[in-house]
Amino acid sequence: MNRIAQGLTLVLLGAAALTSTVATDLYLNWVKPSFGPFLIAAGVVMAVLGVLVIAAELRGERKEAATGGGADGAEGAGQADPGDHHGHADGHGHDHSRAPGVAWLLLLPVLAVFVVAPPALGSYTVESTAGSSGPPPEQPRSGRFDDELAEAVAGEVVEMDIRQFVMRAWVDEEREMAGREIELTGFAVPASEGEGWYLARLQMSCCAADAIVNKVRVLGEPAPETDTWWTVRGTWVEPEGEISEVSEHEFEALEMEEVTDPPDPYE
Repeated sequence: MNRIAQGLTLVLLGAAALTSTVATDLYLNWVKPSFGPFLIAAGVVMAVLGVLVIAAELRGERKEAATGGGADGAEGAGQADPGDHHGHADGHGHDHSRAPGVAWLLLLPVLAVFVVAPPALGSYTVESTAGSSGPPPEQPRSGRFDDELAEAVAGEVVEMDIRQFVMRAWVDEEREMAGREIELTGFAVPASEGEGWYLARLQMSCCAADAIVNKVRVLGEPAPETDTWWTVRGTWVEPEGEISEVSEHEFEALEMEEVTDPPDPYE
């Protein structure tokens, strides 16, 4: 791998970062939207550096050719130093100006980004995670919930994130969701045992590596195809006893509609 190939690798990495942020929304499969500007900046820097490396190498080759630094220069150098039996100034018998051939393998992950872009986390992550996320720590009552349930009029369908629904179901001792029609959107996950299936969404702080699962067991409708996205309208199945002791919250579906995957699959 010569310096032109090294520069090309930088250009490809920069192009991959820009393609997933500027041309498409693919980066939302791996990081939060706030990271977009940083990825764009990194892509521009890598692409520019790669172009500069390639341009510098081409200028050096043209200069060498113009000054007779090809075969004639090598012959002159050999005559000037009769003690050099290897024909190289480093005296080791191999050329340090080129990286080992195995370095070409560095191009494989770069090309893979263009050919096979990793999808967002889905049902496999939910099934391999033990249980749902636990209830959040106790907070002051003021500003405790960030949904629109309190502002909605009686009889109005309230749209919630699954994260918001789970928080209410675990810590709202007033049980304000009881009897209210709620609309949730997420992807379908089969239940390994028991009735119903799961509507799930993943919540992340910065990137997919720290994602946690928010899910609710859906009753009253047959399980759809795994990893398909659905908007489900229904009601919270109010549990008996202390809600903080419930291990899994249930949702009685009244109506459901398949939807396309959202650009940002995380909450």
